Amino acid sequence: MKSFLLSISVLISSVLFSQKINNGNDVINAMYKKYDGGKKWYKYFSFTQDAIFYRNDSVIKTEVWHEVGSFPGQLAIKFDKKDSKDGVLFSGKKIYSIKDGVAKEPKPFIHDLLLVGFDVYFLKPERTIQLLDSLGYNLKSLHIDEFEGRKVYVIGAEGGDDKTPQFWIDAERFYMHRIVYKKKDKITDCVFGDYVKTEGYWVAKKISFKSNGQLQVIEKYYDLKFPKTLDQNIFDPNKFAETKW
Repeated sequence: MKSFLLSISVLISSVLFSQKINNGNDVINAMYKKYDGGKKWYKYFSFTQDAIFYRNDSVIKTEVWHEVGSFPGQLAIKFDKKDSKDGVLFSGKKIYSIKDGVAKEPKPFIHDLLLVGFDVYFLKPERTIQLLDSLGYNLKSLHIDEFEGRKVYVIGAEGGDDKTPQFWIDAERFYMHRIVYKKKDKITDCVFGDYVKTEGYWVAKKISFKSNGQLQVIEKYYDLKFPKTLDQNIFDPNKFAETKW
């Protein structure tokens, strides 16, 4: 009897929870609650990737990048080798290009992919909503669609619209499948694929990017790690060259 009542309780809670999803704000709140304000998501994440570049649907080059994230808001990329002095740093809503250990003047930059794919689980929902509003996402717009056989919430655009800023969130697991965003005259369409559960965490092992409709890059991730602690000097542009992970 107790088992039966528990099952009924879970079913009722599930139904009530699903009824709350009426717009993008509801989805953001659900993502935050699903992973308990980041307690059930990974705060630190490192990996190596093959970055495969395309032009006219043909591979033109492949590079190896080493990346590490500290969420919310920080990502470091080293090109070629882990002790490289060349790379890119995202920190404090700025982007730094680093060459030979020297960081160029940073530019203001909110990374849409990081915000919806990772930071959303840690930031208070009202802050995420504020940032998405500033980036031009219409959070009042929501429709149900399907992505690779899974039900998704699409926030920001109507069905069939591939140009308006939008993001696609798994209706059960509440992780991101796709995001379309604009930077100046460039429309980027990014798809997170090959999700696997690693050490209890959902991770996309393949990410593809299209620029204005043309395939630009496919990233394949491996050597996935979830450090318990991380040296925050990694995200200091003046110490980028001397840090490793």
